[in-house]
Amino acid sequence: MAHLEFQKTHKTTLGFGSQSVATTTTTGAFWSMKNAHHAAVIFVIGAWTATAVISVMQGNAPLATPALAAVIAGKTLTLTAGHQNTVQIIEVEASELNVASAYFSIAAKAVAAGAGAIIGATVIRHPLRVDPASYVT
Repeated sequence: MAHLEFQKTHKTTLGFGSQSVATTTTTGAFWSMKNAHHAAVIFVIGAWTATAVISVMQGNAPLATPALAAVIAGKTLTLTAGHQNTVQIIEVEASELNVASAYFSIAAKAVAAGAGAIIGATVIRHPLRVDPASYVT
């Protein structure tokens, strides 16, 4: 698949730009999973001297900070010194979202404890394999 074809068929969006995540929490924009069956959140990890935790959140609204948000169970990774200068991918299926509680969007999240970690994230949402309007509302 050519690069332009991939861009046209997959929703590739910025989780959050590469930045120093010192002792703060960084949460990217929430992106709707409507018409997507799968997402891959790609974290680009720089060097640091402490630990960091990356995860994928689910929320009840796209783009802005939602009123309700929670980390998706099992979608967290604790980074240690061995993870410096790496790429980490956390994958999410639309079926893992708690749609009963109106969670239908996802966001990248990073929390660092100690000296600044340089972390960036990209969210790629894959289109449905079949053609119903949407199975995540």
